[in-house]
Amino acid sequence: MPIATLKDVLKSGQEKGAVGAFSTYDLFTAQGVIAGAERAGLPVITMVGAPVLDKPGNEEVGKIVVQLAEQAKVPVVVLLDHAKSFESCVKAIRLGFSAVMIDGSHLSIEDNVKVTKKVVEAAKAVGVSVEGELGALAGAEDGETVMRAKMTNPLDVPSFAEATGVDALAISIGNAHGLYKGKPMLDFNILEKSCASTETPLVLHGGTGIDRKQFARSIQFGMRKINIGTEIKVTYMDTFTQLHTGNREAYDLIGVPQACKQAVANVVESYVRFFSNGWKEEI
Repeated sequence: MPIATLKDVLKSGQEKGAVGAFSTYDLFTAQGVIAGAERAGLPVITMVGAPVLDKPGNEEVGKIVVQLAEQAKVPVVVLLDHAKSFESCVKAIRLGFSAVMIDGSHLSIEDNVKVTKKVVEAAKAVGVSVEGELGALAGAEDGETVMRAKMTNPLDVPSFAEATGVDALAISIGNAHGLYKGKPMLDFNILEKSCASTETPLVLHGGTGIDRKQFARSIQFGMRKINIGTEIKVTYMDTFTQLHTGNREAYDLIGVPQACKQAVANVVESYVRFFSNGWKEEI
């Protein structure tokens, strides 16, 4: 199946649900993410973080994810997550990624619009989708840390979406990257006002740790893409640790990664089913 764009999956039968987006780091996490989506028979978004792609040798990881997406039985998007520069986005596009996320949330809104618009113009010229971000998330992800959140102003959403032409827009409503300290409480007032002001699909980052009732309300109000990153890492590493600790002398680099891949697939299958349709049972 041809690799899908973000624009493709966010408009393809998802009007009343959301698409799951999951961080990938290597062959096994990528295979696990795609296998989970194939079991569910639903589209999925594989994300490779810009800090991951920029590590020495990790361009090969990007190429592997693109190849797996092209061979998948369901629509798979390959998205560069949290790029901070135009150059990072161009690098991913040249590797065959079908979507890029330019994160200008650390900039003034004027500079955010400027860099996002520049990425949109370059990406759309070659059929690549673009996600932007308005408002900043606190927390740590893939080696990068943001100390303070900056909640999205709903009044800025329609003008930002129109000025940049993004295919999706991540907003900050109390969500955070990494593991939450205490129970996350999303601000649905910001979300409702933001959704009402634009037709651009909205994105919820920092999904690990948010309970299903809050996910359901987010989708009900209009979130169309939900990111899960930390849970993929936790699932993979905990499975690896438990199996290796249980039989340390085996040093099983064949069976253990396969089991980790299946554990990731189980997590992804559960989430994509819930985001697509299962959320309705929580309303």
